[in-house]
Amino acid sequence: MVISNEIKKPKSLCMDAVVYDINETAPHLKRISLQHELLKGIGPLAPGVHFKVFIPSTKGGQVILPDMSTGRALWSDEKTKPYIRTYTVRNLDRLTGILDVEFVLHGDNGPASAWAGSASIGDSLGIGIKLSGKIRQPSDWYLFAGDETALPAISAILEDLSAETTGVAYLEVETEADIVDINNKSAIDIHWLIRNGVQPENSDLILNSVKDLVVPEASSKSRYAWIAGEENMVRVMRKYAAEHLGLYREELHATVYWKAGFSEEDYHQLRRTE
Repeated sequence: MVISNEIKKPKSLCMDAVVYDINETAPHLKRISLQHELLKGIGPLAPGVHFKVFIPSTKGGQVILPDMSTGRALWSDEKTKPYIRTYTVRNLDRLTGILDVEFVLHGDNGPASAWAGSASIGDSLGIGIKLSGKIRQPSDWYLFAGDETALPAISAILEDLSAETTGVAYLEVETEADIVDINNKSAIDIHWLIRNGVQPENSDLILNSVKDLVVPEASSKSRYAWIAGEENMVRVMRKYAAEHLGLYREELHATVYWKAGFSEEDYHQLRRTE
């Protein structure tokens, strides 16, 4: 076997971005705009694509970035490794190098929420983002389902769809005050579902809402279901979409964004042991 010494070109870029602007979009949602010159060279990206944030352990602390010289992220010292979380690109302005990201706020119960809750203009945040990504061909009909954590991605996708696109979106939030404006130009009907104190992992609002849903035949329209949020809802909805709505595997995107009681690291560790 021939061993190559060639250095692989990274498929992602890492950078120390600066907080450019902050907006409260809802009581539990904060939009933070991050700026860096390298962001001008990113894209095109599919709406709702993910990226990584590297969170300093203290406010105003040094942002530590991985070594990308081998083509993948390597950390020189695990003891100083930052908190790493996955977020959605809400919007990317490639002319100004400004990336918008929305953080769900739940106090200091998590490093990302704690950072976002106290962030100030001029603060630094590490970013790891792909140079470009595969852009999926739009479908004729969509089913969207998600909680607050999926709201930025669903909003970004909705705002990119054409006026002829049909379907339905079930968006679950804590209170009516958490409903946000979405610049939806499509013909997709948006339904806001309010938990009113019910914990997200115990909510069946989305499942109950889709039980009367009529899905068009695959022969008449291209279809796609986009589901994301808490693990229990995603698991139940994935099964229901396949067995009762008649959606095929290639028509179904179902992603767990979080699991109640678990950090992102703990959840990934749980998945590795299953």
